[in-house]
Amino acid sequence: MFLSAAVTALVSICFVSISVAKAVEAPRIVQKDGRYALMVEGKPFLMLGGQIHNSSAWPSELPQVWDSMAALHANTVEAPVYWEQFEPQEGHFDYANADALVEGARAHNLHVVLLWFGTWKNGNMHYVPAWVKADAKRFPHTIRPDGEPIDVLSPNPRNTLEADKAAFVALMRHLKQIDGDQHTVLMIQVENESGNIGSVRDNSAEANKEFAGTVPADLLTATHKQAGTWTQVFGAEADEIFQAYHQAKYINEIAAAGKREFEIPLYINVWIDYPAAELPQRQIDTPGIGYPSGGAVQKFVGLWRTLAPSLDMIGPDIYADDSSFYRETMHAYRRPDNPLWIPETGRDDSFAKFFFYALGDGALGFSPFGVD
Repeated sequence: MFLSAAVTALVSICFVSISVAKAVEAPRIVQKDGRYALMVEGKPFLMLGGQIHNSSAWPSELPQVWDSMAALHANTVEAPVYWEQFEPQEGHFDYANADALVEGARAHNLHVVLLWFGTWKNGNMHYVPAWVKADAKRFPHTIRPDGEPIDVLSPNPRNTLEADKAAFVALMRHLKQIDGDQHTVLMIQVENESGNIGSVRDNSAEANKEFAGTVPADLLTATHKQAGTWTQVFGAEADEIFQAYHQAKYINEIAAAGKREFEIPLYINVWIDYPAAELPQRQIDTPGIGYPSGGAVQKFVGLWRTLAPSLDMIGPDIYADDSSFYRETMHAYRRPDNPLWIPETGRDDSFAKFFFYALGDGALGFSPFGVD
């Protein structure tokens, strides 16, 4: 009788342990039979998203956000966390905005995708803290070919990377504490449309010295090239690939550090390369002008997947409403090594049909921008 009771107790303990383990399973992306799915609580989850405006992730603005999400019948809100707000003084973190987003989403039966506005936002540095902006010696800007600095931080020196990484790690650690067993937060976007607007690459003395040297071995392996200088190996694309290499390694290191704190999916979004005919206001189809140089644009998706393995996926932000171009872009990002996810797109009626195209291509989610 004692043995029977002991076995019963042991079985009960095992059942409870298995149930708890299943209950706390974090969101994850799985691949099966050539298709991807975002698993939440052990079940496939389709993100019916809405991304709020860049300036809306403040507690005072959130009531209208929740109203807009309800009107959209969304199940997921995309909202930014601003490095300048999160770390107003170096090493001192303010969790108030992040907490308000997570708690508010729970109260309104929503999930959250948080967008880390760190080193980069739309090819610039507008959301970095004041103490970073004020110390260009410690946190160097990208230098144009004519020697002038631009409003973008360089990915080449270590100081900026270490500062961004420390803040991102603090955010991920905090999210694990407040959401590790509730799964309100589905994913984190690392940076926002990263890259340079204003120069193809950094032209500082240090960067130029490296550029004149030999291409790193891991990049040669990734591109199946023979050794040589950057110009010898990559020709006319050397400057852009130089930026992409350092940028991808930079973001991968931040992502890897964040995942050690909280193992949930991480991704980047991309300001894609538009033909001039699709967006006439951006007539010059060149890196650093038509789109941020170094980003994972269509031609570099595969290279980024290789150089930044800590990212779970790369998502295109698509604002052109031409059906052929939209579908071509989705096909460029829907790859065996990359799930399709549309983190930003237009919100007027002309974009509605693309939701169904995305579903047909197996997208994990679809999210119009500026829904509030």
